[in-house]
Amino acid sequence: MTFTEGSSFILSSIFSVLTLSGMQLYRNLLASSQLLTIAGGFIGSILYVFLLTALGNLEKSVLGGSYQTGVSEVIFCIFMAVSAAGSVHRVSGSTCFLFSLAMTWSIYKISQERYSNVSVVQTSKHQHGKKRR
Repeated sequence: MTFTEGSSFILSSIFSVLTLSGMQLYRNLLASSQLLTIAGGFIGSILYVFLLTALGNLEKSVLGGSYQTGVSEVIFCIFMAVSAAGSVHRVSGSTCFLFSLAMTWSIYKISQERYSNVSVVQTSKHQHGKKRR
């Protein structure tokens, strides 16, 4: 099921607000142990993906279909997600940054597989017209 840029922006924004409010609601629980602190960082990186999706779809809706999300948007969304995770615990902010970098890499790989226009040219092993001795 595919969504238009407008509906994807709305859904990503709703999921961003829900993720942020859930992090703040369970702040004490997420800061209670080391494993939950790391989980708080992972939840922050999910917030990063929702923020980046919302911002990219908003810009694509407003600025046109040929617009692509750039490095400045990625840095802004990472900063927002790390700030939100850092409000839970400092270690959550650090792990959120690391998880967000991993999410950025995987989003980049997925977009390269999906949208790249690489054509594979196969060459023949034998040249026609010339004989090798």
